[in-house]
Amino acid sequence: MNGQTSENTESIGWDAIDSTLKKEYGEQVPLHYAPEIYYSLGGNEPLDGISVYVDKENKCYHYITYGFSEIYEKETEDKEISGFGFELTFRLKFTEFSEKYPTWPINLLQNIAKVTFSKGMTFKEFQTLSSGPIRLEPSTEIKGILFTLDPTMKEIETENGKVEFLQIFGLTSTEYQNIIDKKTDRREFISDELNKNPLLITDVERK
Repeated sequence: MNGQTSENTESIGWDAIDSTLKKEYGEQVPLHYAPEIYYSLGGNEPLDGISVYVDKENKCYHYITYGFSEIYEKETEDKEISGFGFELTFRLKFTEFSEKYPTWPINLLQNIAKVTFSKGMTFKEFQTLSSGPIRLEPSTEIKGILFTLDPTMKEIETENGKVEFLQIFGLTSTEYQNIIDKKTDRREFISDELNKNPLLITDVERK
């Protein structure tokens, strides 16, 4: 599902994602990360790209991945689904906008991709994942994530199949454990959070 772009490579899926983002952010040119060596050429990072948009009105950075779905030509047999069927998004709160976006979410998203590409593990709405603090430095109490549908980016139909946008939302260790122990219903948790945080923006300073 990954390959290096060239003049002979059609970026069908990539263009479809860009078209969706243009509806969200107009002519804003995103900050964009691409690995030095593509995964298909022996690199260690499965995703071919991650774009970062700035939402100054809501004071957050919006990260969007390219690579869980088939962003170039169709390779899998399932015509209904593009690749793994999703791309990830992440909204990170900022207190003061900086042109230099935080890079640790790039590593977080690539690490999730490594799990998917190496173990075939895919994710769906309301699933949880934990592997310690979401950010190493400075320390944070956000130590788990919950997958939910991106509040504004709806599922799209591409020539390679369907793609939905799953947003990751940061949980404190207590919230994560309560969900795992079924003391908290994950659907109710997200519903309550949406009432006060409509874009499900992760605040790493949250206690």
